Amino acid sequence: MKHSILAFEVCARFDPDGALHNTLLSLLQNHPANATHQQKWYFYDQACAAIRNHFNLVEKGCWDYFDDDKRAQDDYDQWVSGMMTEEGARTEPSPDDPYRSEPHYLTFTMVFLLVQGSACDMAIKELCNIPDSALWQRATFWRILSGLRVLNFAAIKSDCAYLIPRDAQWGLTGRDLQQPKFHYLRPIE
Repeated sequence: MKHSILAFEVCARFDPDGALHNTLLSLLQNHPANATHQQKWYFYDQACAAIRNHFNLVEKGCWDYFDDDKRAQDDYDQWVSGMMTEEGARTEPSPDDPYRSEPHYLTFTMVFLLVQGSACDMAIKELCNIPDSALWQRATFWRILSGLRVLNFAAIKSDCAYLIPRDAQWGLTGRDLQQPKFHYLRPIE
C-alpha cells in the first residue's frame, strides 16, 4: 500500500480569554484513545471550526501535501516525533510583565497519512492543488481548514494532532518563534 500525506499547522496569538487554546486543549483531552472513524472525523471538524472561529488570531502556518510514498512516510514520522518529544522553546514559563507584555502564541498541528489513490486522497489532493503564488495566503489556509470535512478515516492509515503549549503559561513568544526549530512557520498574507 502506498501513502500520501497532508500536514497542516497554524501558529495563532493567544486571545485575551484563551478561548482558542482552551477549546483545542479540551478537544485533545476528551478525544478517546481508540476513537472510531466518526469520532475522529468529529474531532478534526471541531478543531478546524475552532481555528476558523478565531482565524483573526492566526499569523503563521505551514502545510504540505505529497503523494510520494517514501516522503509521505518519512514526513509523517517526523511530524509525529514532534508529539512524542517535549517541544518547547524554554525551560520555564513565558515571561509575563504586565508593563511590557508581548503577545504569546500557540501552534496546532494536524497530520494525516492517507491511503494513496483512495477517494479521500484524491479529494485532499484536489483541495491542495494551489498555485505557487497562493501557497501562503489566508484564503488558502481557510480553504484547507474548510475542506477537511472530506476526510474519510477508513482511508487514513494514521493521524496525529497536537497543541503547543499544553499549559497557557508556557505560551510561545515572538522571540521563541525566531528559533531555528520554528523556521518552517511562514507568515500568512
